[in-house]
Amino acid sequence: MSTYITKMFDRLDRICYARYGNTTNQIVEWVIEQNPGIELYGIVLPLGITINLPDAPKTLDAPPVLKQVFLWK
Repeated sequence: MSTYITKMFDRLDRICYARYGNTTNQIVEWVIEQNPGIELYGIVLPLGITINLPDAPKTLDAPPVLKQVFLWK
């Protein structure tokens, strides 16, 4: 597990991409679950917030896939 202290204009998705190499398979949502209350800060995180970044789990639930939708024929 590692910790990260936010810098100016940091966003959680970019932090996750830098740490885990991707943002697929709900990794950002998983990090939010590991850091309760972080979602209250909004998209751009304030300076000096400590974020816990544990090792990624082997599997995460894949997001549901929607069937193809046609708006016009």
